[in-house]
Amino acid sequence: MRSILKFSTAGLNLDTVEPHNKRARLNTGFLCNYNCEFCYYKDRLTERDSLETIKARVDDIYNYGIREIDLSGGESSVEPNWFPILDYCREKGFYISTLSHGGKFCKMDFLQKSYDHGLREVLFSLHGSNAELHDKITDRKKSFERILQAIDNCQKLGMRVRINCTVYDLNHELLATEYSDLIQKIKPFQVNFIALNYDTDNADFRAIDYQSISKSIKKCIDNLTPHVKYINVRYIPFCYMQGYERHVVNYYQHVYDIYDWNLAIYNHNIDTSKEYTELEKLRHSHEAAKHFRMNAYYKDDGCKKCKYNFICDGVEKQLKDTPLHPVEGKPITEVNYYRRGFYEA
Repeated sequence: MRSILKFSTAGLNLDTVEPHNKRARLNTGFLCNYNCEFCYYKDRLTERDSLETIKARVDDIYNYGIREIDLSGGESSVEPNWFPILDYCREKGFYISTLSHGGKFCKMDFLQKSYDHGLREVLFSLHGSNAELHDKITDRKKSFERILQAIDNCQKLGMRVRINCTVYDLNHELLATEYSDLIQKIKPFQVNFIALNYDTDNADFRAIDYQSISKSIKKCIDNLTPHVKYINVRYIPFCYMQGYERHVVNYYQHVYDIYDWNLAIYNHNIDTSKEYTELEKLRHSHEAAKHFRMNAYYKDDGCKKCKYNFICDGVEKQLKDTPLHPVEGKPITEVNYYRRGFYEA
């Protein structure tokens, strides 16, 4: 008998006219000067990759036909080759974004120079709603002050600002109050609430409570909807997000999240010496989503009865004792059933 994961994946309807993501993550190495407690790479934060290695990754992305790129580490802006990397991406013709804790961009001269070298967008990791909390999460004093200054600097230059918030036991209770107030003042283009993942060096992190964090996220969404154009919630089972399904992005919905990373080229395991049709590239992303679901996630027998079974990944294997709450109803097989037209203007 096939497993529940195999059954739900095989029965997923991937025929959709929604645009799929054409932005790639550029891994610039794990070097970082912060020490966030949930970091995936806590034991590797002093490691660097050569400029030649990073350029080869840029070439892979370019040869695959992608023209938007997100620099990510670690913290890419502290890489000594930051400006040569930007220059190489700019010379290739990429639209350039970076994921950042903001520690370098709080200095306007550094941000201005980065802009002059091609940087056009920053996805900020803003996990706390006040200095005490954010500084505790990042293990860096004044990190909250710096990231707010960096965000303000970006907006003064007319750069696009997006926000990532990793949600877990330490910060979720303030999402509906302080955090939503802060985001309303910032007015970012997009906010992503990311349930804490259990990956690599973070595999043994303490368990999160989906019930608590989803409740806080939903209240925050209610507050932010009139103020933020796009709000996504990543890696939470659909059964915890009833009424807010339009915001939920599991791995298969991720394929159609146009401002996130293309899963197919994420690990650079595609032969980019070949030319592929857009349909072939889309199928590559589907295969990558399948890999993530099948290798990292878990569903129990009750999921068979749930209307979300096909479109939902379940929970990460480390959280397999988490109670799931099947929702009865006609099975939904269309991957973007709730997100049709999400990114329409």
